[in-house]
Amino acid sequence: MKKYLFIIAAFAMLALPACENDIDADLENMEGVLCLNAVLQTGADTNIVHISRTSRTSPTAVRDAVVKLYVNDNLVETVTDCYSVTHTNIYTSERFDDDLGWINVEEERTRTDTIWGKYLLKTKFNVGDVVRVDVTSGGQHVWAEDVAPRKIENPTVTHTYTDNAYGYGRDRVALDVSFNDISGGADYYRMSIYSDYYRDNRYFVWVNPYEINIFQKDSIIDYVRRNYKTPVFKNETETSIDAYYLINLRTDTYRSGYEDYSYRGCLILSEGEAQSTSTDEDEDSDFDMLISDVKNTYRVFSDHLFSNSTANLHVSVLCPYEIPDNINRWNDDDFTEEEKDMAGDFYNWRLKVNLQSLSEQQYYYLRALNAITSPFYDETSNLSGAMKLPSNVHGGSGNFSVATQTTVVVPILVDYKPPYYY
Repeated sequence: MKKYLFIIAAFAMLALPACENDIDADLENMEGVLCLNAVLQTGADTNIVHISRTSRTSPTAVRDAVVKLYVNDNLVETVTDCYSVTHTNIYTSERFDDDLGWINVEEERTRTDTIWGKYLLKTKFNVGDVVRVDVTSGGQHVWAEDVAPRKIENPTVTHTYTDNAYGYGRDRVALDVSFNDISGGADYYRMSIYSDYYRDNRYFVWVNPYEINIFQKDSIIDYVRRNYKTPVFKNETETSIDAYYLINLRTDTYRSGYEDYSYRGCLILSEGEAQSTSTDEDEDSDFDMLISDVKNTYRVFSDHLFSNSTANLHVSVLCPYEIPDNINRWNDDDFTEEEKDMAGDFYNWRLKVNLQSLSEQQYYYLRALNAITSPFYDETSNLSGAMKLPSNVHGGSGNFSVATQTTVVVPILVDYKPPYYY
């Protein structure tokens, strides 16, 4: 019974007057409807509009759309071509030279890929602008508009602690995020967190003077100082010197992407969810499913708990990779203690906290998607049935909105080197 009450509560949420029409997510009877989907960013250099048609299996990308952008009722841009991406790769091959023998030859090859169904807009717009997109394709016409919301000013993000996440073997950090509500009326927000992580391995390399045809001591010193930022000179004699330089090798693939952060215990982000007393760090555990409401997968929230005051959010983020507690000391009697500290593995990790102010339309659309992705929703159930999604697209389906974003960068690790074994 509890499960059904949660489902009813989720659908009651969708009954709020937040949209101009409803579009069934069940596409069985919606073949070939033109769809417009976009979340445009205020102040961005470029924005993407997604154009497709519905089908029984998956949306079909539209290749021949005409996309027109209006700002404050003025036509500012018309796009007819899908977005294209150009890649340049360098390929190495062997070639025989009469004088040098077999040599390696580098060749650049350029390839252009077209991303069908995506249309690139290059016009900037500002807070308060009325932004409208009109799309025509195959005799169909759809349009939608939104007002660019105000910006969150001067948010603060504090890194409160770091610990080792239970059961994961990876570090976890806690963040306190605060900002002032942007107006006295109803306002809507979303918070996403992105992570930049990489590990550098730095080590010394000896400069072989014979490979570069340098034999004089002064010439070696001059060459190393001109070509390397971190030269180290050792074993000096009257005529020669051993020179080393520090090389930086990125041993972990650079990871930059969205982090599915935990918001347990944060009432604002919970949006009324029942909070588990379980100590299990997994938000999707079976125990939580029995007593929790629909999860806030898209991390949206309104100001109903902090209207015209300050929002205080508490979240935790798991590090993408494991960071060792300590490492072996690199020992080489030819180097000083300070020089030894220059080599080894160095960890860098920073978080980008994106705070968006949203339109009411986008807020309720994402709330509906929260319900659809919930384990409590079952489209085959007689109780739930096909979900209805809010839509502000006229003449077709989809969702269109404008968001205004503020980003705060939080450095967690900067060239961090774990302590040595003793």
